[in-house]
Amino acid sequence: MPTRTLFLLPVELVLPILGILLIRTQSPIRGLIYRSFLGSLAALIYAIFGAPDVALTEVLVGTLLSSILYIITIRACYSAVIVVSDEVEVPQAMMEHLKSMFSELRMNIVLQPTKLSHSKEDYDNLFTLKTLAGSPHAILDGNELCIESPILLEELMETDYYTANPFLDMMYCPECQLGLTSERPS
Repeated sequence: MPTRTLFLLPVELVLPILGILLIRTQSPIRGLIYRSFLGSLAALIYAIFGAPDVALTEVLVGTLLSSILYIITIRACYSAVIVVSDEVEVPQAMMEHLKSMFSELRMNIVLQPTKLSHSKEDYDNLFTLKTLAGSPHAILDGNELCIESPILLEELMETDYYTANPFLDMMYCPECQLGLTSERPS
């Protein structure tokens, strides 16, 4: 066996392992890391076997460009769209509280002014709109925050900021069971 083949055997054995990890991962960040390693190892194999043009293409497109696009996509996914009434302006103090609470989860908030009728049916309609798909959403109605995702609600309630500064009268999820509704202590 040539030395080149012996050198590549461990690298070739890592490729299917990285592929399986990439497919099975639930974390977008880990997926990005696995994909980058996979592309880098593939480029190394191409270069060693005498295909430097393919190796360069793999590094530039398969690893570098796709990693940059993944980072941009992942970063965009970490934005929460908060629907607010278009009739009332959100107080600056409330905005600062919300930003501090969401930033602890490394999320940006985007306010979307909408006509609110302050009813459960209105909330259900807002959460099912196609224009809002893709981000965890919430509805800020006065001093109450209705969160679409039970997981996000739980994470927000556990933030150090909200634990120390319970600034909302109520934070709840329409789909949640008892125990995930948080009311500010009197």
